[in-house]
Amino acid sequence: MQLVATPTSARPTSALLDSYGRAGTDLRVSLTDRCNLRCSYCMPAEGLDWLPNADVLTDDEVVRLITIAVQRLGVQEVRFTGGEPLIRRGLTDIVARTARLDPRPHISVTTNGIGLERVAPALAAAGLDRVNVSLDTVRPDTFRAITRRDRFDDVVRGWLPRLPPG
Repeated sequence: MQLVATPTSARPTSALLDSYGRAGTDLRVSLTDRCNLRCSYCMPAEGLDWLPNADVLTDDEVVRLITIAVQRLGVQEVRFTGGEPLIRRGLTDIVARTARLDPRPHISVTTNGIGLERVAPALAAAGLDRVNVSLDTVRPDTFRAITRRDRFDDVVRGWLPRLPPG
């Protein structure tokens, strides 16, 4: 990608262009390298050494970068990923602050779904527009074999529609 200036009367003031001249309007923000699964295709069973906290952007730094991308570079969609973004303590606040930007970007999160049941209401209230649950299988036994964790029911509870009781 390259940064190219656009006329001053247009907003944003510049755009991210690829080598074919196409403007990049989507921003993927990896919030953490940490994950609560140990998928066989992604991580060794014993896990990995995580980045030291001092090497990870603060919530303020993340929001500042998103603000620049949205207000100056024409980014229209922000997608939070990881590792597993739901384990980022400041996720709800980051989403809320992103939702207050002008112009307001479309905000989504890609997650493995563990913990979604707990945080989904707060994320929706903060302004999250969409959730993508990355699920390798709908078979609990296969899920357990791939992820090395028995958490399939946690994932399903997080994304099943909330039905009224009775």
